[in-house]
Amino acid sequence: MKISKRFANVGDSSTLKITSLAKSMKSKNIDVAILAAGEPDFDTPDKIKEEAIKAIKEGFTGYTAVRGINELLDLICEKFKRENGLEYKPENIMVSTGAKQSIYNVLQALCDEDSEIILLAPYWVSYIEMVKMTGALPVVVDTSVDNFRINVERIKEKINKKTRMIIINSPNNLTGVVYTEKELRELADLIVEHNIYCISDEIYEKIIYSPNKHYSIAALNNNIKDLTFTVNGLSKTYAMTGWRIGYLGGERKLVEKALMVQTHSTSCTSSISQKAAVAALKLDERIVNSMIDEFKKRREFLMKKVENIEGLNYVQPQGAFYLFVDFRNFIGKKFKDSEEICTRLLEDYKVAVIPGGAFGAEGFVRISYAASMSEIEKGIDRIEKFLKENV
Repeated sequence: MKISKRFANVGDSSTLKITSLAKSMKSKNIDVAILAAGEPDFDTPDKIKEEAIKAIKEGFTGYTAVRGINELLDLICEKFKRENGLEYKPENIMVSTGAKQSIYNVLQALCDEDSEIILLAPYWVSYIEMVKMTGALPVVVDTSVDNFRINVERIKEKINKKTRMIIINSPNNLTGVVYTEKELRELADLIVEHNIYCISDEIYEKIIYSPNKHYSIAALNNNIKDLTFTVNGLSKTYAMTGWRIGYLGGERKLVEKALMVQTHSTSCTSSISQKAAVAALKLDERIVNSMIDEFKKRREFLMKKVENIEGLNYVQPQGAFYLFVDFRNFIGKKFKDSEEICTRLLEDYKVAVIPGGAFGAEGFVRISYAASMSEIEKGIDRIEKFLKENV
């Protein structure tokens, strides 16, 4: 069987693979505690669903402009201005089938086979695979040595003439770390100095815990704005993972190039989902805040439970809905790596969590608290039992 060289080294998504396996086990009435999923366990708010039903009944089911429907583009522009301090016009915006596609479109449009793309580890599992799909080389900067913060000197060491882009994610998918304004300003200066692009994945921006504050790197000055693609979506904030709605804002001519990738691949995003997105962006923020309040309770509960398990440490999440737990005290003794730990947990103790090795952070395990309190308690109790019986 012949496959392209670019796809020869592309791996599966550990998060989707483990979550899918766990859901399959659950469908067979196996009692699995699923703490792997990167999606809220809340239902999509009724007003959003009602708008989608209305669109179907009114026959709004055909193709739309590839960029997106005008009403949605206008609302995204308003959102960027109000919440991120970014002035964009509709021609600076592109709606896509999830934030993942926005990132993919940019990478395909701007990367060559001799390009190098800087990733900050731990990174979301799909970043590195999407870079590989372009033929470009992923260049990894380990942030664990700096408590998962941005260290511009370490990043600077990786920049050369082939460097095309850096991808950042705040709040971070794995660690929950939120980058400060100071960190982002230092990084912005470095990016502008070397004239490289930046993809800023801000999908978790509203799931943030006081006193932390979200900053968009593109809003810091016009120079960094012209080099940055600010990526966002509705999956996490509005519990709309299956609706597949993402978007980005950026410099008009660069967005046009990314739009061409979408034009010749998926074309427009679902017309029905776009109408639902309009309702989401008009939604009463109290509905969103009620979800975030619940995440806060789960976060506190999970942190206290982990603190009581001997040998485990964790990164305190400032945003998102994951606890990044340090299992390195057990690696090399009873277990080879984080993948073995997660495999044993799923097979023998029926709890699904994600190995950090898949994200460039070996020795860590990602535990999602986007699950009910009872599911979280069941899962962490099983993890504690696993360690007591195997260490």
